[in-house]
Amino acid sequence: MSISLKTHKMIWGRSGNMCSFPECKMQLVVDETSTDDPSIIGEEAHIIARKVNGPRGKHPLKKEKRDKYDNLILLCSIHHKIVDDQEQKYTIEKLREYKNSHETWIKDNLVTDDKKIRDDELYVTYIEKFIELTDLNNWTNWTSFVFGSSEFFPKEQFDSLVKVPNYIISRIWPKRYKLLESSLINFKNVLNDIFRVYYEYPNENSNGYYTRKFYRDYQRERFSHNVDAYSHQIENKALEDYNFHISLIEDLMLELTRALNYICDYIRAYIFEGFRIEEGVILIMRGDFFSTKSYRVEYRDTQRIELPYQGLRNFMKDRTTRDLCFGEGINENYFKKMPWEE
Repeated sequence: MSISLKTHKMIWGRSGNMCSFPECKMQLVVDETSTDDPSIIGEEAHIIARKVNGPRGKHPLKKEKRDKYDNLILLCSIHHKIVDDQEQKYTIEKLREYKNSHETWIKDNLVTDDKKIRDDELYVTYIEKFIELTDLNNWTNWTSFVFGSSEFFPKEQFDSLVKVPNYIISRIWPKRYKLLESSLINFKNVLNDIFRVYYEYPNENSNGYYTRKFYRDYQRERFSHNVDAYSHQIENKALEDYNFHISLIEDLMLELTRALNYICDYIRAYIFEGFRIEEGVILIMRGDFFSTKSYRVEYRDTQRIELPYQGLRNFMKDRTTRDLCFGEGINENYFKKMPWEE
């Protein structure tokens, strides 16, 4: 169990980004400077500890409720340490009183934008569903199958990802944070092209989805017949096309990870400054059973525009300019027109 984004948003918003300890009211977000990002110095303290052996932890409150809004109070690091070190003095009842008194003071003394609060809560609802559909918190682990020697999409995650494009385009967006909305559209565009490429040579089993090894069709034909050198060239070309295809899927998955980190950037910018601060950026892991390596992939510098992904053809052309790629070149087979498009 962990604290949800919606709970993060509620605890910080209703506390006014201030320490809830009486007479403290320290601002817990230090504004960004020309050279540094904002600094988060507040801590979401548990009134009843997450674990039974923690401060005030011996309580009948169920485990799944200990990361909920009602059991959290926003404190500066100093007062967080004090209330946990002196749990006999700072009881459950006293901390609940501090929390309620502080939030009442915020409501009575600070001007709040109710429309913004409603918009932010709607964004949070959408984002939490997006996190669930993409299995964002497990991204590095499940995508390692795509980048590993097995080269397949796990069934559970693939079937969930299929739902993402329609979910994104069907939302009623508040249009308050257009760059956040655009970053989600960008993710959707990359994902659509991943499906487009995958379904050129699809295959599946009970574990997941993988690329059909179409070059083996030519191998079987060559071994079952006395074929000429020309057929052998066709087989080699098919193997070359297969390797291109696998590299393209990997490169598109790198791009999807960049797009995901881009979304996280805008969640921090507009919704909650502390989003994934502890976990860090989303990495990808590539390797085999003997050796793996982690990579950090992001949009850099001039790539950080409203829609960094400019379609499949442009991506094939420009992928070598990204921070990491595994293939190169354009294959026109992916742009063949259907009969009704002629």
